[in-house]
Amino acid sequence: MKYFRFINYLILFITFQLIQLILNVVFLPFEFNIDIFLILLVLFGTLFNSEKIVFPIFLTGIFYDLFFSTNFVGVYSSLYIFILLFVSYANENFSKSYFQKAMIFFLSYLIYNFFNLIEYNSSFLTFYSIVNFTISFLIFISLEKLINRNV
Repeated sequence: MKYFRFINYLILFITFQLIQLILNVVFLPFEFNIDIFLILLVLFGTLFNSEKIVFPIFLTGIFYDLFFSTNFVGVYSSLYIFILLFVSYANENFSKSYFQKAMIFFLSYLIYNFFNLIEYNSSFLTFYSIVNFTISFLIFISLEKLINRNV
C-alpha cells in the first residue's frame, strides 16, 4: 500500500509539473506565468505536511532536471524540498492570517523563481511578476479554502 501511495504522489507531482510547463509555453507570448507546481508545493507544505511526500518531490525535481533544465542534476530537487520545508516550518511557527500566508507564499515564490532573479536581476519584479504572484496566491487561497471546507 505504501508503494501505491508513493507512485500516486510521484505521478501527481510529475503531471502537475508537465501541466505547468505546457501552460507556460502557451502563455509565453503574453509574459503570463502560472505556477501550478508552486501552488501544489505550498498546499502540500501547509495542509498535508508529511515525510511521505519528500522522496516523490525529490524524484520530480530530478525528472525536471534531466529533461527540461540546463542546470546540474539535483538543483531543482533541492529547491523543491527547501520550499516544502520552509512552508511547513513557517506554517507551524507563525500565525495563520492572510498577511502571513501572503508573505510565506511570496517568499516561496521568490525561492521558486530564484534562477529568474539571478538571470534578470531587478527586472524580475515587474508588473507581470506581481500579477503572476497575485493570481497564483488567489488560486492557492481558493484551493486551501475548498480543501478546508467542512462538508
